[in-house]
Amino acid sequence: LEKQIAYLQTEMATLQSQKHPLTVANVIDNEQKMLMYPSLKPQMFRIIDSTLQRFPLVYVDSWTPSAFSRTDQLFMTLMKLKLNCPFLDLAERFCTSKATIHNIIITHVFALHEVFFEGMMENNILSLLKCKASMPAIFGDFNCCRLVIDATEVTQDVPGQDMTAQSQTYSSYKNRHTVKSVTGVAPNGAVVYVSKLYPGSTSDVAIVKHSNMLAKLSPGDMILADKEFTIHSLLPQGIHLNIPPFLKDKGQYTPAEVQVCRKIARSRIHAERVNERIKYFEILSHIPQQFRHISTKIFQVCAMLVNFQNPMIADIANNYSFDL
Repeated sequence: LEKQIAYLQTEMATLQSQKHPLTVANVIDNEQKMLMYPSLKPQMFRIIDSTLQRFPLVYVDSWTPSAFSRTDQLFMTLMKLKLNCPFLDLAERFCTSKATIHNIIITHVFALHEVFFEGMMENNILSLLKCKASMPAIFGDFNCCRLVIDATEVTQDVPGQDMTAQSQTYSSYKNRHTVKSVTGVAPNGAVVYVSKLYPGSTSDVAIVKHSNMLAKLSPGDMILADKEFTIHSLLPQGIHLNIPPFLKDKGQYTPAEVQVCRKIARSRIHAERVNERIKYFEILSHIPQQFRHISTKIFQVCAMLVNFQNPMIADIANNYSFDL
C-alpha cells in the first residue's frame, strides 16, 4: 500500500508539473473571464474572429506559427491589448516562445487595423439621417449633431536622441512625454473617427486641421466640442460648431450661458467616457519604444474595439454632475 501511495504521489506531481497552455476554448463560455482577458463578451469575440478569418494573414516575421489556431492567436493579441502582459508572460501562459508571441501580436495588430479600422470605420462616419434615427434624448437641443469630438493623450517612451521629437512630445500639462489623438463619437455613442497620434504638444485645433476630419462632414452637420476646439475658421461652409461660451472678462456666466454650458456638457460627456474606455486597454498606459512605430495602429484598434463593448449611453446623464 505504501508503494502504491508513493507511486500515485509521484504520478500526481508529474501531472501537476506539466504545462497546459491557455486557450480560448478554456474561457470562451465564461463571460466574466472573457471580459477580463480580451475585454469582449463571447459573442463579440466570435464576430471579430469569424470576420478576421475571411482574410489571409501575412506574418511580419515571415513564418507562420502553425502550432496555434487563428482563434487562439486573436485571443493572445486581445489579451496583450487589454492586460499588456509582457511577451515572456504570454509565452509562459501559451507554452511558446517570445519570438512566436511577437510574430502573432504584431501581425494581428496590422490585420485588425486593416480589416476593422481601415475597412469599416475610417471613412464611415454615420450620416446625419442615421444619427437622428438613433439620437438619445439628451441631444434634444442639438438634433443636427453628427459628431462629438474630444482629445485624449497617452504617455510614451522618450523618442530616442532626437531633441526636436522630445520637445514635441513633451506635455507641460501632464509633465511627461505624450502623444495625442482627437476622437469623434456619434450621438449614439459609437466611435466613428480616430485621428492618428500626434506629439503631445500639438494643439487640438492643429490636429483637426491636419487630420482632414472636417472634409468628411456635409452642410447642415453640427459638431459638439469643448472650448479648446476653436476651429470656426476651419469649418467648411454649412458646418456648424457648438462649444461652451468663453468667460472672458465678464467674471461670471449669464443664466442663459450657464444653461448652454450644461446642455453641451450633458451631450458631449460620452465622448469623454469613450476616451476613458479606450484607455482601459492597458497597452495604452504607456507606449514603450518597441511599439512606437505602430502606436497609432494600436490606439486606433483599441478605439475600434470599444464599439464591440457594451453601449454606454443609458447611464451617462444620471452618473455625472454638470455643475459649473
